Amino acid sequence: MASIAYITNHDMIEYHRLHGNSEMVFWRFSGKRKFQNFHHGDYLFFLTKGTEKGKEKEKGIVGYGRYVNDAYGSVKNIWKRYGTQCGFGSEEQFVQGIQKYQKSHAFPKQIYCLLLDHVMFFQEPIYLSELEKEISKQVESYIYLDHKDSDLSWKILKKGAEVGVDLWSTYVERREATIQNDADIITIQCAHEQYDEDLYTNYEKKKISAMVKPLLKQQQTDCGFLAGGENDFWMLEQKQVYFYIPCVLSIQAWKRSLLYAIAKSEIYQAALEAKGSSANITVIFDIENESAKQLCEQLHITYRTIEEKQ
Repeated sequence: MASIAYITNHDMIEYHRLHGNSEMVFWRFSGKRKFQNFHHGDYLFFLTKGTEKGKEKEKGIVGYGRYVNDAYGSVKNIWKRYGTQCGFGSEEQFVQGIQKYQKSHAFPKQIYCLLLDHVMFFQEPIYLSELEKEISKQVESYIYLDHKDSDLSWKILKKGAEVGVDLWSTYVERREATIQNDADIITIQCAHEQYDEDLYTNYEKKKISAMVKPLLKQQQTDCGFLAGGENDFWMLEQKQVYFYIPCVLSIQAWKRSLLYAIAKSEIYQAALEAKGSSANITVIFDIENESAKQLCEQLHITYRTIEEKQ
C-alpha cells in the first residue's frame, strides 16, 4: 500500500468541505503517469495551501480521501463527466482554478484525475512536524507518507480522530465520522503488505473471486478489497469495520488453505491489538467443514460460511 500527501488547491478543497462532499475528482497535471505502488483503496491526504504556519510556512493536512479509480481527458470533457465533483461551481470557475494553479502559462490539453470516495475533513489542520515528520521545502506536488515511517498514515488518522471531523461537512452530508475505521483499514493493509505471500493457487483465486465479488456487489454499505489485492476484504457493518479472510475448503488441499487463513487472521489481529483496536477479523468458508470449525473454535478465531454471510 502507499499513502500520499498531495499539495492541493485551497479553493477546490474548501468547495468540497462547504458542500459536505464525500466523493471528489482530484485533478493533477502530470499526464498519464500514475503514482508508483498506489492502488485502489489507498489513501490520499490533502496537504493544503493557505494553512501555512510558523517560520517554515509548513502546510497542514486538512483531510483525506480513498482512491477508487482514475480518469484522463481534456478539461472540458472532465467537467462534462464529473461537473461539481471537480471542486468548482461552474465550468468557468474550474478553468480559472486550473489557470491559477498551473505554473506554466500554457493551458493543459489533458489532465489526469484521481476519483476519491469517503472524503473526510478534519476540524483543524494536522501538521506533520507535530508527528515528528519534516517535509522538505523542495516538495512541489506530493510525498509518500509511509516511505520511512510505516505508521505515519495511521498516526495522522489517530491525530485526526483526536481533533475531530469537520462539523459543517459532516452536518451537510449527514454521515457518521469513521476516522477510526480508516485507521483500522490502514493497519490491516500494512500487515497485509508486509506478511502476505499470496499462497493461493490460480484455482483458489477463481473460487474466491466467485465467492466474494457478488457479496461485495450486493452490499448496501461501504466495503472493498484490501488495497492491492482481490482476496481479503472489509465491510462497514453497524458503523464499524469488519475484516474477512476467504478460505476455500472445497478443494483437496483444504487444510493448507485453512492454515493460511488462520495465520493471516492471527497476524491481522496482532496488528490491530498493537494499535489498541478491537476490530473484528473473520475467516469465511466457502462450504461447511466440521474439522475447520473445531480448529477455529479451539483457537478462538471467528468464522462463518458464505451462506451465513449472505
